[in-house]
Amino acid sequence: MAAEDSKAPRPRVQLVIGIVRRGDEVLLVREGLGADGEMLWSLPGGGVEDGELMHEALRRELWEETGLLVGDPVRTAFLMHIDSEQYPSALAVAFEIEEWSGDVAPEDGDIEQAAFFPLPDALRLLGELDSATQREPIVGHLSGAVAPGTTWLYRNRGTEETLVARW
Repeated sequence: MAAEDSKAPRPRVQLVIGIVRRGDEVLLVREGLGADGEMLWSLPGGGVEDGELMHEALRRELWEETGLLVGDPVRTAFLMHIDSEQYPSALAVAFEIEEWSGDVAPEDGDIEQAAFFPLPDALRLLGELDSATQREPIVGHLSGAVAPGTTWLYRNRGTEETLVARW
């Protein structure tokens, strides 16, 4: 019986990330993303639930994490495919969003704060993310160092994060 259980497929994880701008500012959320649960700033987003399409999950997640009502994404900012021991073959897609309304007021208990930051301040805060998998695609895209639509492939084992390919 245990052998059968070990062969059962593990669920695949799909994540959506939203890039919301206000002029030269970028919306960030503060949540427990550090290695030991430290509160760090990142882009808002989260998991795609069964039966949701990515744009639906993006609307729901951004509403929960920021209180904003967002329109459909206008372009794919970047895509990450991450193979880790806990989540094999996880897929995360970041989208640029141009239409949004409302006031920043997080509804998600995991989000300590949400706020717009001037791009240089946002890049400094995002640079504090201790995971290369979380940090590099976001900072690369927002800084303009990496082309929009870039795909990042990571293989993570234990604490080792390896960028396998990028195009």
